[in-house]
Amino acid sequence: MRFSDAQVILFVADTARAAAFYRQFGFEETFRTSGEQPVKIELELGGFSIGLALPEPAAESHGVVPVTAGHRACVTLWTDNVEEAYAMALEAGAKDHAPPHPFLDGKLRIAFVIDPDDHPVQLVQRVEQ
Repeated sequence: MRFSDAQVILFVADTARAAAFYRQFGFEETFRTSGEQPVKIELELGGFSIGLALPEPAAESHGVVPVTAGHRACVTLWTDNVEEAYAMALEAGAKDHAPPHPFLDGKLRIAFVIDPDDHPVQLVQRVEQ
């Protein structure tokens, strides 16, 4: 038995808006359901796949109970410039959570923003020492 093509699904209020936000980081769309308000959009970045889905259809079709409030998942994106990534995320509609700061004795520089659907996004940069 083998598994492949893992994907994390985030439940969002507006799939098109969420996809536009994640495209700012270089994600490319690989799939979308039809319709003016797609039920699901899938995006990929560097082999990582993220699905953006409306919670109500998932509950109706699959019997899952999506959690739609609070920090229910965190997307981590590695970058070569956390300051620029942080500024770009805020400009793309993210809310500030923690501006760029050193972490792990200065080995990393990290920042957190909150995406338009209240998911934390961690931006991480390795620091040359």
